[in-house]
Amino acid sequence: MELKFDEKAREALKALVNESSEEYIRIKVFYGCGKPAYELYCDFKSDEDVEEVIEGIKFIVNKKDVRACNNIEIKYDKEVYNKGFYIKDLD
Repeated sequence: MELKFDEKAREALKALVNESSEEYIRIKVFYGCGKPAYELYCDFKSDEDVEEVIEGIKFIVNKKDVRACNNIEIKYDKEVYNKGFYIKDLD
């Protein structure tokens, strides 16, 4: 799993975890025509998940979705993006 994010996104991700009782940020992948879409939210880790710690932030993704999470970028701007986060596939 390769994730890229800037300082602004990192601070927003940390705040998201701090406001929750869960300690992981789940990357949920939705498949359709073309590139997948992504959603971020706090969640608990299950046996079907893969964990990756990047810059002190714990991310989880379902084992079957790991390939879809290679080379993605997370951006944050509450004024521009729905829920503040935008996840872009860089491939």
